[in-house]
Amino acid sequence: MTTEKQWPVRFTGDPANAVRWLKEHGVERVRLEWVDFNGIARGKAFMLAQFERGLESGFAFCATALAFDIQANVVPGTDFAETIGYGDFAAVPDFSTLRLLKHESAAALVMGDLVWPDHRPVEAEPRYVLKKVTEEARALGYEPMAAAEFEFYLLDKEHRLVDSGTQAYSSQKRAQWLAEEYALLDAAQAHADIEAGHYEYGPGQYEINIRYRGIRGAADDSHLFRATMKEAAVAIDRRVTFMAKPFDKKTGNSCHVHLSLAREGQNVFADRGAPMLISETCRHFIGGVRKHMRELTAIYFPNANSYRRLVPGLFAPISLAWAVDNRTASVRVINETAPGTRVELRVCGGDAHVHLVFAAYLAAGLDGIRNRIEPGPVASGDLDVDGEIERLPDDWGRALEALEGSAWAKAALGEAFIKNYLVIKRYEYDNWRRTVTDQERDTYIEWL
Repeated sequence: MTTEKQWPVRFTGDPANAVRWLKEHGVERVRLEWVDFNGIARGKAFMLAQFERGLESGFAFCATALAFDIQANVVPGTDFAETIGYGDFAAVPDFSTLRLLKHESAAALVMGDLVWPDHRPVEAEPRYVLKKVTEEARALGYEPMAAAEFEFYLLDKEHRLVDSGTQAYSSQKRAQWLAEEYALLDAAQAHADIEAGHYEYGPGQYEINIRYRGIRGAADDSHLFRATMKEAAVAIDRRVTFMAKPFDKKTGNSCHVHLSLAREGQNVFADRGAPMLISETCRHFIGGVRKHMRELTAIYFPNANSYRRLVPGLFAPISLAWAVDNRTASVRVINETAPGTRVELRVCGGDAHVHLVFAAYLAAGLDGIRNRIEPGPVASGDLDVDGEIERLPDDWGRALEALEGSAWAKAALGEAFIKNYLVIKRYEYDNWRRTVTDQERDTYIEWL
């Protein structure tokens, strides 16, 4: 990896000085991007001169792009397409997200906040939803800190496995793919402080750990990390996938989300004199997360494939339990040190929409704190085989119904978001439910 700069290189100054900073760093193109309801990056690349001119007039986008399903079909019934005559909204650069790119020469990237022509925020936008919940945490006196760890498969350009066998943590296996690893992580360093990585449980599968930071920055970093890994893979004639369950009978990809709350620089989840070394605040946070897990399942598991990952024995928790340092629990407490005490949400797959998961997870925990919700008994042992433990919902249709019926979710995340998210996800669900697969045809066509 190159070492000429300490990456990531982020802009931290006054927004009025952003263009000068870009010129000083030799930037010729600026990517202005935002995130749709499936976590896909949408945006434009502007030449620097046009970007500078656009700061005065704004950057218009066809709002219909926020009505796309996973394959960019325009979904009817949202607030962004036919109901507004396929009109525009604008992206306003959020200069706290501006950073240089490594895999694209003389280029920088900045995330945009979406606004309507009258400057009202687009309240259904995923980044806005996270901003809303973060501001509520701050109003309670907390600074949310978060980090995501991702698993992904390295594939060939036809999306086939490049390796075989199971050798988790194998240094020898990792060494076979060093050229690919270096290329991918070199590009991804533009977006995150990468702490570590290792060869995982599946063939050609890796896990990457990203250092924690404030929750909104962590969500942007995680989103851009995943998007850049896919772009960088194409450049070396490979592909990567974060799909939750890309291969039958092999382990899926996870996205584990670590979260803590700070007040005046101190971790309020830690209490070294309390049972399990966690504070009352931490217990209540867990209580809220557990209480709202079912109604938030459609956010934690956003796609049809998400539910195929929920298989016992493959390190994808299927229980609604919480525990201390237990990887079969959906909510895992990590408490080795006071500063590092945190609560890990282990249920999500690699396909998770990080902005929405961070927002939903934080909102549920804050509700637990406000209402002093107790988490129930701490679990132990192998929860995958414990028949007494309540299970996570494993049906996409029922998960969507639970979200739609949740008055709490509409208040916590915003009615505009819930409405538009459900319109798009029900469209995807209906298409999936009505599609006859090759496996289905092969199973029945001869005998029925």
